[in-house]
Amino acid sequence: MKKIITLFFLITCITFAIPDFDNLRWGFSIDAIKGFYPDVKKEFTTSEGVTKFTTHPEDSNKKTITFYLFQNQLYKIIAEFDPSKVKSDDVSVIFNKYVEKFGTPTGNIINETYSDFAVRGNEHTWTVGSTYISFIGQDYFDKENRLNNSKLMMEYGLIDPKNREKDSILNDLILKDN
Repeated sequence: MKKIITLFFLITCITFAIPDFDNLRWGFSIDAIKGFYPDVKKEFTTSEGVTKFTTHPEDSNKKTITFYLFQNQLYKIIAEFDPSKVKSDDVSVIFNKYVEKFGTPTGNIINETYSDFAVRGNEHTWTVGSTYISFIGQDYFDKENRLNNSKLMMEYGLIDPKNREKDSILNDLILKDN
């Protein structure tokens, strides 16, 4: 009986674990998240039913970690790397770690132009169980095509496999609300 309980526990941990956030699980409330990140602060968001909390971890290569909750349940995390701690040589090391761990990702090129700026970069995405993980690099250019900011981020989101290809409010929020 102990072996069955242990096996169930291990399968549950593997199934619901969020890569790079081993202590967190999809569906956690903000109170549960505060147990691991007590200094999270609520941020403004325009999406109905979505709350957003941000922390700035010390002793980490991440500048900001943002938690998105839908109806008080965690469904997305965005971790922005600190450019003073993560240099261009580190990017390939981070990317290769994920390729080794999860295989070849799907890739998209980012090329968006707005009236006052442009965003260029790329996004590589892995799907692991019911979680997607995106490695995103974005460069921001002004009207004169001068680079004025760069961001390197990891985005982790909950995917409901049944609704992945269909319309889903939660999947729409995952894709639209940053």
